[in-house]
Amino acid sequence: MVKNNFFFLLFFLLLIFLIVFRTPCFFLEGYWNIKLDNSFYEYSLNNSFIKSLFYVYDYGGYVELTRNIVSKIATYFPSVSQFIDLYFSLLIYLIIFSYIYFSNSIIFNEKKYKILIIFLILFSPPMTPEIWLTVAHAKSYFGILTFILLFQDFNNLENYKKITYRFTLIFSGLSSIYASVFAPIFFLKFIIEKNKDSFLNFLCSLLPLVINFFTFIRFFSNASIDRIAFDFDKIISFSYSILIRPFFGSSVPKFFYSKFNIENIELIIISLFLIIIICIFFAYKIYQKKDKIIILIVTSFLLQSSFVFIGSLYSNFVGGRYAVIPGIILLTLFIRLFQTEQNYLYRYLFAILILMSLTIGLLEFKYFSPLPNIIRCNTG
Repeated sequence: MVKNNFFFLLFFLLLIFLIVFRTPCFFLEGYWNIKLDNSFYEYSLNNSFIKSLFYVYDYGGYVELTRNIVSKIATYFPSVSQFIDLYFSLLIYLIIFSYIYFSNSIIFNEKKYKILIIFLILFSPPMTPEIWLTVAHAKSYFGILTFILLFQDFNNLENYKKITYRFTLIFSGLSSIYASVFAPIFFLKFIIEKNKDSFLNFLCSLLPLVINFFTFIRFFSNASIDRIAFDFDKIISFSYSILIRPFFGSSVPKFFYSKFNIENIELIIISLFLIIIICIFFAYKIYQKKDKIIILIVTSFLLQSSFVFIGSLYSNFVGGRYAVIPGIILLTLFIRLFQTEQNYLYRYLFAILILMSLTIGLLEFKYFSPLPNIIRCNTG
């Protein structure tokens, strides 16, 4: 027991070190070009705490409970408001990592897998600098948290932990539109397991989705904003950001892009064709498994990918913050494929892809960031 506690302490000190190591001056000087959103802050500044909790940004059209709470708290301490934003973001990270480490998961059921998924969430390529240490993008982290909650093992789980779990499920859904979108997956899990716990979990996941649905209808029924825009470049952006970048980061694809001058439509179509063939191969491997956990992961990936593809504000872009959750889900799928694969050749393939994601992600985490200005300090 003492040995486990000592390991936990060392591991979490390592996580904190890595977080601080990436942008040390953030914790002393604050942000350089990341600010608390004026709309949230100003609304909280001019309204009561209760009213601030229910603020909905017009251009978003969905509830962001955590962002509202942090914005309101920041109004009490305006001189250090950016530090409040930063340290609340850090707290969210550590809560997610703690839950993964201590929870009983049906997929992250060994310490090595817990550590692996924590590292992937911390510095794998999908975790773009755009969402780094800012409550403005806490919705991405709560989306990841809800995905992790999906795999909670309810066997022998105490009642108070079930209550805490369901409260977290609701709170996460009210803090993140991405988290609330997982409700159909919780319904699928209920269909698979057919038990009371799964049904109650589905109801708790459904509540934020219903609230966000009616909120969206209310704000956009008379709006002139076109949220569903599309052109062919969006497919290219999807293929790169969600299917390629989680494994190879930004540096490797950009190197080949410049090396082979991939700009004409013929090369782009050939590249997309190769991606489709690879996807068909992995789809066949997934079909062979007939694994319930893989079914949940794949449907989560398809749902979240479809959601960001359709809901992206841009007609030609689905990368950056939009690709975070699909990217983490895709990496989780390969963890599960590694766990269930009997063929050593395929196991090595899955392991290499995961290790490549970790290696490139760690390098880009500090030194080859695709968006270096976002993590640049005041003195940099």
